[in-house]
Amino acid sequence: MKRRSTVLSCVSLVLAAVWLVSIAATTNAQDSLFAPPVNYGAGDGPISVFSADLNGDGNYDLAVANCNSDNVSVLLNNGDGTFAVAVNYGAGNSPSSVFSADLDGDNDNDLTVVSDISDNVSILLNNGDGTFAAAVNYGAGGTPVSVFSADLDGDNDNDLAVANHDSDNVAVLLNNGDGTFAAPVNYGVGAGARSVFSTDLDGDNDNDLTVVSDISSNVSILLNNGDGTFAAAVNYGAGGIPVSVFSADLDGDGDNDLAVANAGSDNVSILLNNGNGTFAAPVNYGVGDNPTSVFSADLDGDNDNDLAVANISPDNVSILLNNGDGTFAPAVNYGVGDQPVSVFSADLDGDGDNDLAVANESSDNVSILFNLINYICGDIDASGGNPIVADLTYFVDYLFFEGSPPPILEAANVDGEGGINVADLTYFVNYLFFDGPEPICGPIE
Repeated sequence: MKRRSTVLSCVSLVLAAVWLVSIAATTNAQDSLFAPPVNYGAGDGPISVFSADLNGDGNYDLAVANCNSDNVSVLLNNGDGTFAVAVNYGAGNSPSSVFSADLDGDNDNDLTVVSDISDNVSILLNNGDGTFAAAVNYGAGGTPVSVFSADLDGDNDNDLAVANHDSDNVAVLLNNGDGTFAAPVNYGVGAGARSVFSTDLDGDNDNDLTVVSDISSNVSILLNNGDGTFAAAVNYGAGGIPVSVFSADLDGDGDNDLAVANAGSDNVSILLNNGNGTFAAPVNYGVGDNPTSVFSADLDGDNDNDLAVANISPDNVSILLNNGDGTFAPAVNYGVGDQPVSVFSADLDGDGDNDLAVANESSDNVSILFNLINYICGDIDASGGNPIVADLTYFVDYLFFEGSPPPILEAANVDGEGGINVADLTYFVNYLFFDGPEPICGPIE
């Protein structure tokens, strides 16, 4: 009887809908690339997020540096993009950045955390199961705020590069091969070093350094001499108060370009590589207010690298899709938690596309935004599951009661006819309750 009542209620909704509209008008809502955020608690003041497989199960887990609780939170992936409750590990005083890589050569990912009050680098070695040994600390420079790990001296282990804000330099700590580190060697950069990234910039197969500095508002390039020592910095202009840098091939020519988030000018600067580790003048693209973190990955499945930028003031993330040549479409913004300060992209739910993880400093949580490229036809509310009555309710609310549009419009085009209208609703009811044909979603025309 209960099932029959549910069916009759749904049929009544359809009849009422047909009565309300004489013509099935297609929607003009904008398609969405990401689902609404799902939030997970972290420590106090999460300021940096990194994703890697920490427990060896093939899924991307999360590590979050918490600046107010002096620890790093580890959130293990349940295998579907949902996460277990955070487990916290002590670090230095006021952690500011976290990075994960295999530091001791045992084929699991360890953690590195820099702390800007205690002026040190904390190494937390993985026990092999996603739990971690107590931190071992190494000195860095004055107010370390960013850390990156890569093989800098060509000996096949991962070294460290640390941006030191108050000493205006980058510290290089070479790995002894077992996850312990030599004393730092410092290289001068701009004033107020804020973010460091390491990759091959000049095509000689060693990892160079890029550092952005927020006081001098420039980008410093330090080319590797091939042995983990570095040439003097060459500086390039960026926008106002650059605070984050990411390097990837943005224009598809096989070399690594630069994307810089500028907190003072509310934009992201693109510096294309000339092919030899020198760079063209920056081209700027607007984002939200006070952007603090930039990440590059293929977000729309077209095999070029797009941009995700975390913006503090409007509490959102800007997505700038690559036109395929290193130029970018206007930003589209997605809401997250309170005061987002760090963004990372990886395939968190194992469906083959890149999702987002965002650390929100003021709301003490991490927002997960699932990518909707590989959507399920009929999953109208973007819950990630097969079509159910909740999707029907969402659809009716959208079509007739000014509810929110489906996060991805194609998922609601269940009859595959090119528009979203009452015909789709009728088709969907027939499928759910009367053994009608399965949804056959197609592009929106």
